[in-house]
Amino acid sequence: MHITDGSGTSGISRAFILGAGLGTRLRPLTDILPKPLIPFFHEPLVLHAMRRCHECGIREFIINTHHLADAWDRVFPERSWNGCPVHFSHEAVLLDSGGGVKKIEPWAAADEPLLVMNGDTAATFDLHRVIAAHMERRPAVTLALRTDGDKRNVGFDASSGLVTDMRHALGRDPGTCQFTGAYCMEPEVFGRIPTDEAVSIIPVFLDYIREGRLHGILADDGLWMDMGTPESYLQAHLDFPSPLPRIHPEAEISSGSSVDAACVVGPGAVVEENCRLNGCIVWPGARVPAGTRAERRIFYLSR
Repeated sequence: MHITDGSGTSGISRAFILGAGLGTRLRPLTDILPKPLIPFFHEPLVLHAMRRCHECGIREFIINTHHLADAWDRVFPERSWNGCPVHFSHEAVLLDSGGGVKKIEPWAAADEPLLVMNGDTAATFDLHRVIAAHMERRPAVTLALRTDGDKRNVGFDASSGLVTDMRHALGRDPGTCQFTGAYCMEPEVFGRIPTDEAVSIIPVFLDYIREGRLHGILADDGLWMDMGTPESYLQAHLDFPSPLPRIHPEAEISSGSSVDAACVVGPGAVVEENCRLNGCIVWPGARVPAGTRAERRIFYLSR
């Protein structure tokens, strides 16, 4: 059952989406666009997260920027999306996961929790459940956790719902869960982060663990993937359902070319004559030269 405030929303109306990272492992794609803006099934990846938030009652977004910040202006020229205001918190110097949260405090509500999401992940787990779990108890923080993944360094006691350790920093638990990057936080958290400093949010989380006030919820339903590398980016397009046809109606596939069912070809893209593509991604507007033979390759636009 989803907890709402009686108006059909979850009780949380604002989301902070982390978009300022450099995305170095995803180069050369992130030499062209910030990682949250790379195409995911024909549209910027960040819209995947925003749509999920909107379905949970989020009606205002804050996004931090740094790398290639002008690209965000082209995606959100009116500073809005789907009727919701979109605010940008530009970090001339990267402030890390804690400093970035502190900087957006003026846009947050003083009496309402905030949803925080990574802008460079894709997921289908039930975000409603995460928000509902937080609203039921209103701890300082509730983390969305998974029991699969290659960074299972979060200790979690399912019987109490408490997070017991992170990165084994407290020496209590080496961890069995992975942090998804999604969490709900109470406004009091802002007061624990120094102003204008590049700091991680993890020390704040560790303090709340010591106090028994950092909760978690298992989000093992559905899918979750961090698109940190070209290989994981390609794999996500195989694992996740596409909201649009994989071959966009506005893509041009020339005669004599073969594009298999695992490919994703964006609007305005052109696959020239006599190409053979298997499991490839062709960005919107990109061109695949005639005679190309490729498997699990990304064709992207250069700047």
